[in-house]
Amino acid sequence: MQLDEFVRDVARGAGKIVKEKFHAPKTVRSKSAPGDVVTEVDEESERYIVERIRSEYPNDCILSEECGSIGGVCCENMWIIDPIDGTRNYATQVPFFCVSIGLAHNGKAEMGAIFDPIHDEMFFAQRGAGAYLNGGRIEVSEQDSFEDAIISVSWVKRRTDRAKFLRYIEELSHDTSYFRRFGSAALVMSYLASGRVHAYIQGGLNPWDVAAGIVLIEEAGGTVTDFAGNPIDLQNADIEIATANPKLHSFLLDRVIRSGMG
Repeated sequence: MQLDEFVRDVARGAGKIVKEKFHAPKTVRSKSAPGDVVTEVDEESERYIVERIRSEYPNDCILSEECGSIGGVCCENMWIIDPIDGTRNYATQVPFFCVSIGLAHNGKAEMGAIFDPIHDEMFFAQRGAGAYLNGGRIEVSEQDSFEDAIISVSWVKRRTDRAKFLRYIEELSHDTSYFRRFGSAALVMSYLASGRVHAYIQGGLNPWDVAAGIVLIEEAGGTVTDFAGNPIDLQNADIEIATANPKLHSFLLDRVIRSGMG
């Protein structure tokens, strides 16, 4: 099985586990950060993904939301996985969540599969080979004005930054009123890559939230940076992301700076 086929197959297999237990009762446990939760299905999905990777690529390292780092953090090839991105949605039977599997080479995201098992949508991208949804090529929207743009926003995790975030929303509210909060960073990034969402901004993210989505958006023609306009550092445990098509991205960053977030 080729690497790209393997990544999609693993994401789909984990998605099958997750979908089968979507309506079943679940035990929801809190983790270290406020609002951060995990279910036994997260852990089952993670075990499946990790076992598949370890079996096929035993020398590669893995960074996963639930079990942390396997094999070190400085490997040439690093699998960055989120067994269920959007656990809070999943636990309350809100059908907006996904399985996210990214592969980074020397710290740069090179391949990503994001699978939405409820809607049977497989988003996939490989560096230099384009972005796809169920095998069909996708591109970011050509939306060039914020007046009608759909913008996904979310709270930053650090409570001390929320005042700045609210100022940012106020800045943007002069230009658009189409704000959304979806609850799954990876799936939002997939929606942006396919033109369903026009811009997305959030702080306090982890590598497994964004690794697959970065390559997906960039291969779909979008721009992904932190709040200062720099490339995303996947070794950072507190990631800021500002992403849109190139026409809207500079406007997005300008509002970040004006609000004091950048």
